[in-house]
Amino acid sequence: MDFIGLNKSLERMLISPVYLFYGEETFLRDEYIKKFVSLIPDEINDFNLDIIDARESDIGSIVNSASTLPFMSEKRIVIVKNADFFKSRKKSAAEDKDSNKNDKQNPVDDVLLRYLEDPLVSTCLIFCSDSVDKKRRTYKILEKKGQVVEFLPLKGQHLNEWIDRRARKLGKTIEPAGMAGLITAAGNNLWQLNTELEKLSCYTRTGKITAADVELMISKTSERSIFELIDAIAERKYERAIKMAREMVFLGEPVIRILFMIARQFRLLLLTKTLLQHGNDEKSLAKLLQAHPFVAQKCAKQARNFSLLELKAAMTKILAADSDIKSGNREQVHALELLIVSLCEQE
Repeated sequence: MDFIGLNKSLERMLISPVYLFYGEETFLRDEYIKKFVSLIPDEINDFNLDIIDARESDIGSIVNSASTLPFMSEKRIVIVKNADFFKSRKKSAAEDKDSNKNDKQNPVDDVLLRYLEDPLVSTCLIFCSDSVDKKRRTYKILEKKGQVVEFLPLKGQHLNEWIDRRARKLGKTIEPAGMAGLITAAGNNLWQLNTELEKLSCYTRTGKITAADVELMISKTSERSIFELIDAIAERKYERAIKMAREMVFLGEPVIRILFMIARQFRLLLLTKTLLQHGNDEKSLAKLLQAHPFVAQKCAKQARNFSLLELKAAMTKILAADSDIKSGNREQVHALELLIVSLCEQE
């Protein structure tokens, strides 16, 4: 299940006795946890709401909390953070030799499995983990008895809708160009997007957030800077490109991450160039690239500044620079600057 399915269940008040929330989009996950918490009236949540860190509590305490009946309420909510017992478990040498041994030998899993086999229906037990091992018995039983929800980073229309809802919650609307600029500046990091929207809502005196507001208020991020860096490379302005790269390093951006972002952008440009040559127009690019229309439009514009041969050669040059840095053949900043000069050369 994804967050859309979870939202539909909540709207119909279909509450499962146990959930497993996992995935890298923690802001969205925490938003839904707040929705579950809101099911308990404030005046009785001291009796019916427990938030437990699994790294600081034993599994027996967690199960005891989940097994407690609600007080003056239909539901009791138990939220378990850092539920690492759903992650991959390193096996001992003895376990590796005996393939018949399984998760049941783990005392923590034994206690948890007994509860999951017959969870208390008046409790809503929510486990939170950044990753899971789908082969573990605890995962399989929970999936059978409850709901597993994966929170992935939002893209495309889902990201647009989230920004629109967030702006409206802050009492504002945001114009399409402003939304595009916001995504270009902050990417799809919901924590950062939320912070920027809060700043914009305080700054904007009218009811609408415009592209000009976004341009004025939002500081440059690495996502935005990389577009400008590639623009400079595409225009063969190596001095400007090197200056921008140095500024990124000065502001704390690791060289290896700058290299990663250059590689990612050139891979995207190579794909864009290929799609354009196969007759796809800019309108279809956003869907094919799984990117915001503004980002797709920007990629199309940049891709036209390079030949297909240049883009393929760029990937080879980037791999060589990466090898030089990791092997210690060249100092990191020097390797990055040599790469930029090389990318600016016309094939």
